[in-house]
Amino acid sequence: MVFKTLLVAYDGSEFGREALRTAVANAPLWDATVHAIYVVNPRYYASTIVDPQIGVVEPRSEHWIGMLEREAEVMLAEATQIATDAGVTIVPHMVIGDPRDEIIETAKEIGADLIILGSAGKGRTKRFLLGSVSTSVVTESPIATLVIHAPHEK
Repeated sequence: MVFKTLLVAYDGSEFGREALRTAVANAPLWDATVHAIYVVNPRYYASTIVDPQIGVVEPRSEHWIGMLEREAEVMLAEATQIATDAGVTIVPHMVIGDPRDEIIETAKEIGADLIILGSAGKGRTKRFLLGSVSTSVVTESPIATLVIHAPHEK
């Protein structure tokens, strides 16, 4: 099977970088377009955030959402640089919501035929308590999904 539209979930972690590197390495072989998604998950953050410039910021305020969007822009710029260094152009996507849902929805919207994401390889207990984006996407997605584990240090 040849994949033409790849969606890579990128969060700046080593697992996310490994997923992006995999997409970038394979895209030229398939003549595929690479899309990178960064999902801002407001529920992940604490009920209040301390901004060093203005103090405490209430969640869901314009300033708070702006801070998260700026973080997403930095992450997507990093992903773009990794791809550019490898000679591949990517299409960045920043969305707000639950990563488990937004990755699948964005993949459908862009007509992706492969989702690539990294996995930290959480144990069963952590996966049960914290949830696992990769497990959820693999389980729920109607689109082929490739999960990349970052190499373990020896």
